[in-house]
Amino acid sequence: MGKRMKFAKLFRFFLLSLLSMYVSFNATADGIGVTNGRASAANRSVSPNNLTYMPEAYRKQALRLVLQEANQIAEALQLPEKLPIVETNLLGWHVSPPAISRMTKSVGNITTSNYTYYVSVDGKFSYLEGTHQDTDRQRWFKEYSWPISRLDTNVAYQLATQWLAAASIDVAALNKDCDLHIQPFAIRKQGTNECFLPVYWIFWTKGVEGHGSTASIELFEPTKTLLQLRVEDSKYIHRSSLLTTNLMSASGQNRPGVSE
Repeated sequence: MGKRMKFAKLFRFFLLSLLSMYVSFNATADGIGVTNGRASAANRSVSPNNLTYMPEAYRKQALRLVLQEANQIAEALQLPEKLPIVETNLLGWHVSPPAISRMTKSVGNITTSNYTYYVSVDGKFSYLEGTHQDTDRQRWFKEYSWPISRLDTNVAYQLATQWLAAASIDVAALNKDCDLHIQPFAIRKQGTNECFLPVYWIFWTKGVEGHGSTASIELFEPTKTLLQLRVEDSKYIHRSSLLTTNLMSASGQNRPGVSE
């Protein structure tokens, strides 16, 4: 999937990586924690002009909002989660310091035993990733090997669009603006016949295929298991941004131009 990222997405990823390295270095040097669910985020000795500066009030508010968004998504998509998702049950979480949030428009993410929920595009929920996809695929390869005659892209499309719509993603606009692609996973020979693992990747692209997807879903059709959901363009995400004045005011660094 990474090979299909556009240059702009690669640049954004590069920028986020550099910022993360900077934050990690300074967090270690200053004795603060910004990416550890068990560590304190208090950093009273750090200047508000430092990229790692994150008041406890901001951390609590941001994490509360990300948790709230994750609960809404888990319920809307009927994911196999124990609801409500609460901080004490998380495997991990990350909250970006306010200075970085303003630059990248990313708030943070939380990880449960089943999924990681990201609020990363324009302060909106934008990505969902299963936490045990590799082990699932290894098991499925042993249990499922369907003949190519059972390939059904219509079922895959219906599942994908139902999930997207439930997450308030504008499917109609994606279909209007983008090219739709549906690819089964790992078509291979089994004796003299072709077979496949019924994992489907449904994705929407603009322009030449192979230069990045605007939105995508990966799913396992027999058990209707959602593996990944990604939306790269904010205009197709009809959800509220968490980068509100209320959140940014908790940072002590509120700036004009932050929308409610």
